[in-house]
Amino acid sequence: MSATPLVVRNLAALELPTRTLDPYDRPIGLLSLHEDAPSGVEIYLVEYPAGMQARWHRHPSAHTMLVLRGELMVNGEVIGTGSLVRYPADEPMHHAPAGDGPCRFVIVFEGAFDVTVVDEPG
Repeated sequence: MSATPLVVRNLAALELPTRTLDPYDRPIGLLSLHEDAPSGVEIYLVEYPAGMQARWHRHPSAHTMLVLRGELMVNGEVIGTGSLVRYPADEPMHHAPAGDGPCRFVIVFEGAFDVTVVDEPG
């Protein structure tokens, strides 16, 4: 028996509910696209508003981010549309919008989503 694939069309046009999370100075757009209980994988569509500031933080699960629109600052490096970044589990990280506009991306957690603010490394 084959499983039905997850298909989400037109990610750029989806409306995102907002949510307040500790690392960010304002609410972000956050939409759960898929949660797989057996594996713990969670997939979200995220939009950071222009000018949002973030604190260093960590997640207990490795995760991958694929930028769909805008620019994203990842640990001091700017990546743009079509770029991908993967963070290992439990590593301090910083990501925030770069440039003048918002940044929309898909994030795939390889386990349950959780976030803890940490001191800036160095």
